[in-house]
Amino acid sequence: MQLITCKTGNMLYNRLYIILLAFLFAACSKDKTESLFGEKPEERLEEAMKEYKATLTGSTHGWKTAVYPDAGGGYAFYLKFGTNDRVTMYSDVTLDAASTGLESTYRLKAVQRPSILFDTYSYLHLLSDPDPNVYGGATGQGYAIDFEYSIDAVSADTIKLTGIANNTKMVLIKATQAEAEAYAAGNLASLIDNVESYMAQNPWLYLQFSDGRKLQVSVNSFAKNFTLIYIDDAGQVQLLSTGYYYTLNGLYLNTPITYNGNTFHEVFWDPVKEVFYVTVNGQRVEVKVSPTSVVPAHRLLGVDFSSLIVPPQALPGWSADFTTIYSTAANAIRTGPYRLTLYYTEFAFDVTQGIMNVDVYVIQNNNLYLAEYPFTYTKTNDGVFKFTGQTFGGNAALIATEMKPLLDYIRNDRFTMDFLVDSQEGKLAQLKSIEHPGFYFSGYPQ
Repeated sequence: MQLITCKTGNMLYNRLYIILLAFLFAACSKDKTESLFGEKPEERLEEAMKEYKATLTGSTHGWKTAVYPDAGGGYAFYLKFGTNDRVTMYSDVTLDAASTGLESTYRLKAVQRPSILFDTYSYLHLLSDPDPNVYGGATGQGYAIDFEYSIDAVSADTIKLTGIANNTKMVLIKATQAEAEAYAAGNLASLIDNVESYMAQNPWLYLQFSDGRKLQVSVNSFAKNFTLIYIDDAGQVQLLSTGYYYTLNGLYLNTPITYNGNTFHEVFWDPVKEVFYVTVNGQRVEVKVSPTSVVPAHRLLGVDFSSLIVPPQALPGWSADFTTIYSTAANAIRTGPYRLTLYYTEFAFDVTQGIMNVDVYVIQNNNLYLAEYPFTYTKTNDGVFKFTGQTFGGNAALIATEMKPLLDYIRNDRFTMDFLVDSQEGKLAQLKSIEHPGFYFSGYPQ
């Protein structure tokens, strides 16, 4: 008789084998989250967050930093982080922000990676306010500066950050005791106030290096741009421009400016002599004051400004003839059939197309309307403009009779352009008739 294989024995063997494998698997995967170093990832992250906070709050005198919007310019910040999750901030975004510390909250949080979140409204948020009426910029995003940052690297005196939403780069650098005391004392605000008052009183500044060429200095405190403007050997206008932010010592340029081998990264303010200066190869070079624009006004058209804004109220630099004609036009459209109020007139130049539009902005029932009178123009090398009127319609046709006396001067005369400076209004651009020397007017260059 043939023996029959014992199936029961095989089944028992298989069960024992499975149980043994289960024990081995359990032993190997006792704690899958435990690292080779004996810490779980969440424990390591928690420890890292504690270290980051200790570094942030451990800087006795706080941190200084700056951010650079893609639109240009630069903005400085001083931050003092507290252990109570609150941060005190100063900034050059406004004069008030430079003089008054604003306290808000911050958090350290793991957002894919360790991050710093400025989670209540602060001076930093001004640059990303979606309402352009708050601080400018584009509708919906302001200047697109982040207020949530991932932590890239940390050392004893530097923390490197990257914005989570807009990739804004921020580097925190430990401040000194002297710097912390200066911010708290309002020294940054005082410097900004002094510098901007100086520039308003002295709009024509220039640098001059060993080659003798005068480089006009233009500091746009609204756009936060620093520019050197000069005419090269070929007679062409050249620009060297970069953004800047204020420091306790003056202006720090986003990128160095180099002209003819002369390079500088800062424009210092001397509070004793009340002058700007730069240092090149260890040598101090002062920024000088000119009584007039170094580069003629007509050469700066389309470079430094592209329009003249003429309000209804008289400005310095208006002749009696222009004042009479302009005010008569304003009265005529106010009492005319459409009952319009003159808001302002813009003489808007497009230098690439050789076009100048006289854009008359008027208000009716709290609504703003535009009446546009187009002109083409030519300009001689020495800056004589000749305007030729073009066809117009729409709103412009409705008030053409009232505007005709003013527009006839623009159509028929030749004009020169110059700058003038008023102690109250600052820098103004002026157009003067050649054929009628008693007809001239000024406006705000924009």
